Amino acid sequence: MSDTLLDNTITPSSTTPTRDAGYAVYDPVGQKLGSAEEVFVNWNEEPEYVRVRIGLFGRRSVIIPVQFAEVDDERKVLVLK
Repeated sequence: MSDTLLDNTITPSSTTPTRDAGYAVYDPVGQKLGSAEEVFVNWNEEPEYVRVRIGLFGRRSVIIPVQFAEVDDERKVLVLK
């Protein structure tokens, strides 16, 4: 994961929106799954999980461990491995 994903993320006690909220999330074959809503960090301030809005109208969300995603800051996308 890039260091920029850590910038302005939500900590467990924070309610500030993430900078990476709105990043598009794609599966390994290139189909869009949804959009990143927030990033959860551990006590060392390292990103651990990303909440992703999925489904029709983004009604559902899933939590994805960051070890299963790669960040492309230029295109503003997360790609699942």
